[in-house]
Amino acid sequence: MKYKNIILCVIIFATVFTACRKGNSGDNQAPPPPEKKVTVSTFAGDGTDAYLDGPLLSAKFHTPVDVAISAGGILYVADYNGRRIRAIAGGQVSVLAGDGNFGTRNGSPDSAEFVDPYRIEVDPGGNVYVMDQADARVRRITPDGVVSTYAGTGVAGFKDGDISVALFGQGMGGIALGAEGAVYIDDTNNGRIRKISAAGQVSTFAGKAAKGFVDGDTSVAEFLNPNAILFDRQGNMYVADNGNYCIRKITPAGMVSRFSGMGTHGMADGPAATAQFHYIYDMVIDKDGNLLLCDGDRIRKVNPAGMVSTLAGSTIGYADGDGPTAQFNYPAGLAIDSEGNLYVADAMNNRVRKIIFK
Repeated sequence: MKYKNIILCVIIFATVFTACRKGNSGDNQAPPPPEKKVTVSTFAGDGTDAYLDGPLLSAKFHTPVDVAISAGGILYVADYNGRRIRAIAGGQVSVLAGDGNFGTRNGSPDSAEFVDPYRIEVDPGGNVYVMDQADARVRRITPDGVVSTYAGTGVAGFKDGDISVALFGQGMGGIALGAEGAVYIDDTNNGRIRKISAAGQVSTFAGKAAKGFVDGDTSVAEFLNPNAILFDRQGNMYVADNGNYCIRKITPAGMVSRFSGMGTHGMADGPAATAQFHYIYDMVIDKDGNLLLCDGDRIRKVNPAGMVSTLAGSTIGYADGDGPTAQFNYPAGLAIDSEGNLYVADAMNNRVRKIIFK
């Protein structure tokens, strides 16, 4: 009996010691899940630089540069040189709005005109917002395809105020939906992030006329060629500050700081302080708070700690397959669906690609 008690004490001591050791080191937590396999496929487009509606893989695009997905699963495509906004649903590609002619006319789906539709976003009601690279306005398309001017006059410049008189610069590079129905615009050439409230007022959210790199309050912060923007679930905004080769973060309290990127041009993966970016065209965020971005000819990931890795893409070209062997040619826009699948507007391949993670 004495020996049994000794053995029992030893077992208890070993168990307690081991438990304490795991607790101190964090080993009692579940190990991180393994990295998922990344697979790239062609979702729509036959690669021909032209215009044709129809089944997914026989449809033709004319330089698709952005994608956005609605709550109902409709994928919208900004067809830049096709001067149309296309819709993909039920295995078919069709036109939401645009007659293909060069212009700025508002109106019905088959008479509205665009110049160079470049950035799109869709709100919970199914309205699509369009920024045209050569037209200094924000346009809005209803779910049934009717086009109107949402903000701006078409004259390039800078002016806050009512949406009917506000001025934006040409070449606006990013658009994001915020709280309370606000629309945020990355007014690239003006070096500012602008806010369009649901009440129809345009204001400056961050940045100023001087361009450079200054952190701090949004009223003193400076950006250099800001492009893609998005919000996380906590209300932080992330800005692809391409002229400074980094991603900036703006807190709900209005403080701007460097989030990831050492500030020099390159394609280095790694920790936030040493990672490098080439040119970020667009960004989305997944349910785990990872930023997914089009950078050069690759799709990259920035985790919540700012660590950068490459998900897919290598050299310029066209190839489906595993992430490291897949190829893109000017992947310019991204959208993410409710299942976490990623859609890529592969502009120079005239296709929409799909990335799944398993």
